Amino acid sequence: MKNLCSFCNTVISPGTSPDDPVSHEVCESCYTRIMRTHRFNIRKFLDMLDAPVFLVDADSNVLVANTLAIAAVGKPDSLVRKNFCGNVFECVNSYLPGGCGKTPFYPDCAIRKSVNETYATGKQVISSSRREYTTLTSS
Repeated sequence: MKNLCSFCNTVISPGTSPDDPVSHEVCESCYTRIMRTHRFNIRKFLDMLDAPVFLVDADSNVLVANTLAIAAVGKPDSLVRKNFCGNVFECVNSYLPGGCGKTPFYPDCAIRKSVNETYATGKQVISSSRREYTTLTSS
């Protein structure tokens, strides 16, 4: 999958072939500019979506979640933001010594693998155990 910045068209990830589908995201430079210049409120934007959405970083920390996502996990925003997904979703492995992201099971984490696979392929993982997919569309 080829990833382009939605604002400046910078190639963020070139993909593996010219026939790869294209997805969009925001490059670091545009993100910083938008946040500073327009004081964009990502939470308000995510609340416009009709589904629970967790915005996570590369280490599986929740950066922000919309109102539906907060309701789905039944926790206050303060316990969701800046916390590992495993802690937010109460993964059984997050209770082991070291916690989420620091156990021997982390390399096989279904949440992390699903997020990384969706990012790499543009396909939504419906069931990580059966590897069912639907293609996400991009404009």
